Amino acid sequence: MAKVKSRGLQKERWLWSSLFFLLLTITAWTGLSLVDVVHETRGLYGDLGNIQKEQDFLLNELSRLTLEQGALGSMQNIEAVAVSELDMLFPDRVEQVLE
Repeated sequence: MAKVKSRGLQKERWLWSSLFFLLLTITAWTGLSLVDVVHETRGLYGDLGNIQKEQDFLLNELSRLTLEQGALGSMQNIEAVAVSELDMLFPDRVEQVLE
């Protein structure tokens, strides 16, 4: 009867030991996974900051180019460039030519 109790205790110890090591393994794996996710999150957050800086730069450049386009595209400026650089003049008389 003593051997039966001894076997029962051994099985119970084995069961608890197995459960303990399983929980220890799961805890370690979860911890390492958490470290990996935190590392990736920090990297992505750094990338986000860089992309936002680039977006700000590009928006400033777009604003500047839009203003420049508006200034260069005005009719007065076009006419002044046509007269000064291309020696173009507006005709005295405008006629419609039909073919």
